[in-house]
Amino acid sequence: MGLSKKPASPTRIPASIARTQLGALLDQIDQERSRFLITRGGKPAAILLNVDDFEDMLEEMDPEFRKSMDGAASEHTTGGSLSLADYLKDRVKYRVD
Repeated sequence: MGLSKKPASPTRIPASIARTQLGALLDQIDQERSRFLITRGGKPAAILLNVDDFEDMLEEMDPEFRKSMDGAASEHTTGGSLSLADYLKDRVKYRVD
């Protein structure tokens, strides 16, 4: 999972263009994390997106994952979490000791 820039909304492309330009679309998805809304007859028919983005979406829809994320957000809000810098400082301290 990367922190690459993702477009706010997918680029609309007719199915006829997607069919002939699939390789180029896949390259854009791989290199730029682009997303495409494939249309048929002007109506949305499918979405073409990066596998990592798709897996992230599935995880977010999973009730157990959502429960875990909500718990982590609550813990962070109430001050029950460490910053990355503090965590790393503690890890280094224990390695040296």
